[in-house]
Amino acid sequence: MGYTHIFSVIVSHVEAIILAGGYPFLFLTVLLEGLPLIGTVVPGHVTIIAGGFLARIGILNIWWVLGLAIAAAILGDFIGFSLGRKYGMPLIDRLRKYFFIKDSHIAKVNNLLAKHTGKAMIIGRFSPLTRALMPFIVGTSKTHVNRFWLFNIIGAVSWIGLSVLLGYAFGAGYHAIAGYFGKVVLVALIAAILIIWGYRFVNVRFHIFRRYELFVLGLNLVALYELARMVQDRISANSFMANFDIWVNVFMSTHITPLLQTCATWISAATDIAPMASIAIIVSAIFALKQKWRSSAIMFLSIGLTAFFVGFMKVFFASARPDNALQFLTDYSFPSGHSAVAAAFFMIVAYLAASKIKSWVWRELIMVGCVGAVIVVGLSRLVLNVHWASDVIAGWALGIFLATASILFVRYVAGIILRKVE
Repeated sequence: MGYTHIFSVIVSHVEAIILAGGYPFLFLTVLLEGLPLIGTVVPGHVTIIAGGFLARIGILNIWWVLGLAIAAAILGDFIGFSLGRKYGMPLIDRLRKYFFIKDSHIAKVNNLLAKHTGKAMIIGRFSPLTRALMPFIVGTSKTHVNRFWLFNIIGAVSWIGLSVLLGYAFGAGYHAIAGYFGKVVLVALIAAILIIWGYRFVNVRFHIFRRYELFVLGLNLVALYELARMVQDRISANSFMANFDIWVNVFMSTHITPLLQTCATWISAATDIAPMASIAIIVSAIFALKQKWRSSAIMFLSIGLTAFFVGFMKVFFASARPDNALQFLTDYSFPSGHSAVAAAFFMIVAYLAASKIKSWVWRELIMVGCVGAVIVVGLSRLVLNVHWASDVIAGWALGIFLATASILFVRYVAGIILRKVE
């Protein structure tokens, strides 16, 4: 009851949380992007474009987005300018290895400044390589503070205005496109574009991801799309999965033998969220004791996120289970928690096996075994008629999406840390 109550509270206040956090998040990210070093890893520009998009579709207010973003950009650059004036280039030289600032980045800023300080400050706003460094390096020069303020304001207004306009223009076609694809699927497609852009940006700049992790990215995008389709279907008046759900439910009721039902009961009991999460915690702890921190973090993060989002989505959608279920369960149906956690767990097992086991025979056997285990767990829920088929498909998609997202995130963080150590 307590577990469900927590998610009920979150769901009932989700709109208020978004409205309360959207403006502060926008201000903070734009402010941080103007700071030296820190600004090189903060996605302030993406946040501004997203702010314009959200303003166009009616979630945020366009004037608040413009005002807060411009104020944050001006203030962030002033802080960077002040730091440059006080500490000079020695600060960058001491810390830049931690933020991947190369000599070529500094040279590009200096080349722009050598031509014209004002133009450099304005043009520098539009380049991610110079945006966070320009105010600081201008501060190290002899540029007068009044001159800085003039071009700081001009640059902030022009950069923010065009970026918000870009997001606003994209939002203008949102409803028309959403009418064809569905709003949830469209949001997923936008998220997929951002994920691909982020992956490419990180890999080109830091060379963190390995070649086979491109396959992980592909799985992540496919799972995100399928999850969006299942969610879109669940909230649509005309469900394209309804007939299939009913057909599977009737088939299981009329064709499954008592022996299969008994097997499904045992499988479901063994792969419930609680025992699977316990196994994941134990495995994660073993990896940690062996100082395999990356493997430990991937396992812990993927299972933790999956369990959280399963609980959240169940309460949010509040979908009823089939009336002919062979087990009496009090929680909601969509998505299948068993399927989601099993997909996340065995996805991580397959990923770790692919990178550790040298024998291709054993590696392929483990891969097939992991895929088979995920399918069997999902089918066990259908045999017992405690879920609709769409619940299971959504669970598989959710688990794979969060597991692959955890892999890419931990790889990124681990790559950053290793580069700092080096």
